[in-house]
Amino acid sequence: MLLSFHHIMKTYYKRHLPHIQALGGTFFVTFNLHGSVPKEVYARWEEEYALGKVKIMQFSKNKNTDLERLRKLEFAKKDKFWNSYKDGNHYLKNDTLATIVADTLHHWDGQRLELYAYCIMSNHVHIVFRLFDETELEQPFYLEQIMQSIKRHSARECNKLLGQTGSPFWQNESYDRLVRDNDELRRIMVYVLNNPVKAGLCSKMSDWKWSYIKEAYNDIM
Repeated sequence: MLLSFHHIMKTYYKRHLPHIQALGGTFFVTFNLHGSVPKEVYARWEEEYALGKVKIMQFSKNKNTDLERLRKLEFAKKDKFWNSYKDGNHYLKNDTLATIVADTLHHWDGQRLELYAYCIMSNHVHIVFRLFDETELEQPFYLEQIMQSIKRHSARECNKLLGQTGSPFWQNESYDRLVRDNDELRRIMVYVLNNPVKAGLCSKMSDWKWSYIKEAYNDIM
């Protein structure tokens, strides 16, 4: 299916920057476990990001482009950290907990969204999906609503098994990107599926147990 931007948009703010949510939009989202990054590391990231943003707002001639580049660089730094950091919470090494997350992602496929790909790592998750719009659902859902549902359900079920009901399971913050076209979609799916290879956990994408790709894109594997 060719990607397109739907005319109904919603803007929400994360870290004082506008994020556009499009009904029918395709998104790349990454979220990580609570306790998978030390507080001092998060504080350093926040400081570095704030300084970068100030410089852009003061000196950049193309603020939107440079802010987008700053977000990409910040995400790359975080993903590299998640893939290499051995301490902190790695609950998703447990197959039962990883299964709960996978089942939660598949639950809404065909109901509220079209699931393209995901990769479940020990301390973070990458997913790619297209939200249904009002031509497909009487009451479609925005990205923020879908992510709240995914994280809330998986956290509740995983915490039951961990014996820590009510404790934070996922970090509140997540990274999201609105995918612009089909070429970008394929590049992002390669990135997602290659994550365990890049982390040195397997030799090829198809070896990773906790990856998924929609059948129409099997050639990527």
